[in-house]
Parts: sequence; C-alpha cells; structure tokens
Amino acid sequence: MAIGTVFVAVYLAAFHAPTPHHQPLGISADDQVAARTELALNTMASDAYVFHRYPSADAARDAIAHDQVPAALIAHGHRLVLLAAGAQGPSTVSSLQAAATHAVGRPVAVEDVVPLVPGDARGLSVFYASFGVVLAGFLFSVASYQIAPRLALTARMASMAVFAAASGVMVALIGHQMLDALPASFVTVAAIVSLLAMVTAAAAGVLLRICGPLGMPVASVVLLIFGNATSGGILPPEFLPPWLSPLSHVMPPAAAVRALRTAGYFHSAHVTSAVLVLIAWTLGCLVIQLALDFSAGRREPTAA
Repeated sequence: MAIGTVFVAVYLAAFHAPTPHHQPLGISADDQVAARTELALNTMASDAYVFHRYPSADAARDAIAHDQVPAALIAHGHRLVLLAAGAQGPSTVSSLQAAATHAVGRPVAVEDVVPLVPGDARGLSVFYASFGVVLAGFLFSVASYQIAPRLALTARMASMAVFAAASGVMVALIGHQMLDALPASFVTVAAIVSLLAMVTAAAAGVLLRICGPLGMPVASVVLLIFGNATSGGILPPEFLPPWLSPLSHVMPPAAAVRALRTAGYFHSAHVTSAVLVLIAWTLGCLVIQLALDFSAGRREPTAA
C-alpha cells in the first residue's frame, strides 16, 4: 500500500497537469517583435519561459541542434514560425506551439529541424529502455542478495558487471539494431545502458544492506518511482513540479535518458556530464559497499 500510494502520488503530481517552469525558448526577430512576444508569453505565466535571443535563424537552428533550446520562434516577415526539435517529444513541441499561438493570437506553424527516427514515432523509446533496465537492475540486486547474502564484494561486483554488460548489449541489439528506435551508435547505447544497469544494481544493493528488510520498498521508491518519474523520458524536467525537478539533474535514470537522447539526436551535447553522473553513482555505491563490508568484518571478531 505504501509503495502504491507513493507511486500514484508522485506520478499524478508530476504528470496530471504539467506546466513549464523556466523552459528555454529561443527567439530570432527584431527587438520590437521579440519584446512583444516575450511580454505576451510572460503575461500567460511569469516563470514559464527563459528566453534566448539569436541573431539569425541559422544561429537558432544550431542552438536547437545542440540541445541549448528545444525550439525557437523565427520571424518571417510579419509571421512567426516555430523551429522545434521533434526529438524532444511531441508533448514538448505541442506545448510550445500552443503557447506561441496563444501569445501571438494566430496559428504558428512548426518546422521540425531535429525529427525523431521512424522507429520512435512518439519519442518514448529512450524512456522505455531506461525504465526496463532500472527495473531489471533492481530485481537483479534483490535476487542476488536473497540467493547469496554473504557473497564476497569482489564476486558481487563481477556478477553485477556481467549483468550490466549483458543488459547493454541486449538493449542495443533490440533498440538500435532490430527496431531502429535508439539512433545513437550500437557501442554508445550499449555503454550507457551498461552504466545504468550497473548503477541501479549497485544502488539497490546499498539500500538493501543499509535498510535491511525495508531495503526492497525503499529501493523501489527511490529507483523505480522517483528515478523514472524524474528521468525526463516522458516530459522534460522543466515540466516537473519544482519539488521534483532538482532530482532530474542527479538521478541515474535521468542521466541515462539525457545521454541516450543527446547522443542520438543532439551531437552528444550532454553525454559527458551524464556519464560522469553515472560513474559517480557507481563509485559512490561501491565505496559504501566496501565500508559496510569493512565494518562488518571488524564486528565479527569482536562478537566471537
């Protein structure tokens, strides 16, 4: 009941009526048009958008292609056109189009400058891949601790590494090779997914060690509920409530989604920072595991 309640509360709070908060939006127009458009959008919601002005449509296209902004309003004579990255997901593009249309008082056409691949029509494949790997890593850790609770850390790390590598290859084969749903290269997909699988298994293991019998529900809430809800796979972090959005910068699923998406569509703009987050989580969990093993080893002779 507790896990179900948390799941329903978090997901409904995050997605029942999403509204943008500090959503980046580019504008390429003369000062008068840009100021009028910004004022109209700010009047709708004062904290909804953060505006970035660009000197030309080409500069705005380049910013979109490198994931600096998801879309940009471009002045073409007396009308505005919304250049948008379809790879950000249909919900993001439609939200920005609706806001722009309301602000200028007439329909705003959309030009998709970074379209989704044919195998990912709704832009959710990255989220599904991430969710599946997080779930598998959680179940792997639970099963391994139930089967071999006193397994040496080196053997446990080796088993996690094998599981992580197999997960990465499996997702890359299905998502990249078979379905063409993950456009990043096979090696990139396999590497990022392997890191996510390793992090999830290691983090779940730490929570199981620290929390004991409560470790399973705690790990499911932290990794499966909060981790996946803030991953940005369904909606960008800017659409999350302010109390949830900070997690999108530090949680492993969010880092993996960000890395897979930018590697496939946005010239690997955020891959390095996302991979560093995953590596930091992995190393941190392993250090905690070492400390727990060391502490347990010191207590055993004392108890004897």
